[in-house]
Amino acid sequence: MFKHYYKQVIQLWKSNPLFSAISVLATALTITFVMVLYMVYAFRTTDMEPEINRSRTLYSDLGYSYLTKDRSQANSGMSYTAAKNIFDNLEHAETVSYFMAKGEGAGFVGTSRANFEKKIVSPVDNNYFRIFNYDFIAGTPFTPEQADAARREAIITDKVAMQFFNTTDVIGKNIMIRFTDYKITGVVRSVSSLFNKAYSDVWIVVDKTAMDWVPDRSEGLVGNCLVAVVAKKGSSLKALEKEIDENITAFNHNLREFTFEQAVHTQAQSNFFQESNTNPARIFIILMLILLIVPAINMSGLLSTQIKKRSAEIGIRKAYGASNMQIGGQLLFENLWLTLIGGIIGLLLSITVVILFKNALLGDIMTVNVMENFHLPLSAFFRPLLFVFAFLFCLIINLLSAIIPVWNASRTTIIETIKGE
Repeated sequence: MFKHYYKQVIQLWKSNPLFSAISVLATALTITFVMVLYMVYAFRTTDMEPEINRSRTLYSDLGYSYLTKDRSQANSGMSYTAAKNIFDNLEHAETVSYFMAKGEGAGFVGTSRANFEKKIVSPVDNNYFRIFNYDFIAGTPFTPEQADAARREAIITDKVAMQFFNTTDVIGKNIMIRFTDYKITGVVRSVSSLFNKAYSDVWIVVDKTAMDWVPDRSEGLVGNCLVAVVAKKGSSLKALEKEIDENITAFNHNLREFTFEQAVHTQAQSNFFQESNTNPARIFIILMLILLIVPAINMSGLLSTQIKKRSAEIGIRKAYGASNMQIGGQLLFENLWLTLIGGIIGLLLSITVVILFKNALLGDIMTVNVMENFHLPLSAFFRPLLFVFAFLFCLIINLLSAIIPVWNASRTTIIETIKGE
């Protein structure tokens, strides 16, 4: 029976190549769009080196303060002092890191005033390297002692080491950062700037006092401190966020004239939507459902038209004794076969698109060197289980879209099918 069905599929391709091509292409493009959409979301949100704690991390925004009575003297930015009051001693927190934004740390790096280049410099504390996992070629992460002393010490990437020293054996050597000498204490393997939270060329010990801009004004609230908080294993991000909100409320009660506002965001929110009440996963699921369902509705109409054209064939088969189940099974098998071919093409096409255009698809406004061909392993953004789910969902939707026209075709009488009614 299946051998006969295969012959029917081949005959369908030959007799109506346009319909077959449209069916395969519709399935292929649908799966391609869904796979690419999910690959982008998964790459930007799931735990992977070096951002291994994405699922457990909350990131602060800049913070905002103003005079309570009339909302005047408004300033953006959070001081280190304010951050410590809010984020220290959190019951649900495993690690808290205080650092400056990369935009604050961009500076000239080199070996002399005649040999330098602008690089991304990130002032961070020692806990930063507990949140992000770098591959150290030499040296070690910053220690608590280094962070407390705010020493002029730096960790650089292997690319920076090779550019200025032609070797990665540079521990103990000096490198000029913003025309000030820093001692190199570590060398890490470069990471792609597509990992916008972890990417940098150079890391230096942050001067925590420098993150308080005007301690004697605005009750010392203004600064350029950012915070990343990793929740304890077993604690939810919602519980951690609630605890942070409670600390902010308590902190504001102790302020005399000003009010301080601070919001935290998950990895997904910080990458896609800044509004705290927005669920990026839900939005992406809705988009994927739309991409799956809308083509299925269109294909249902196309399949119904195609079956009507074959009404004479169906009537003759019934006249020769074919049952309704056999007729319906054949039509569903043909649709299944076309979906399978389209699914395989869609899988190959989605992988090809992501590999060829990964910088444009996976990058954002913080991505630097967008024209550089970063090497990203296939496992970084492709999950085989994802394709299985996408294909099965697409198959189910396609089969559901085919059931009504197939049911109608198999239930009509021989006379009606021969007449084309």
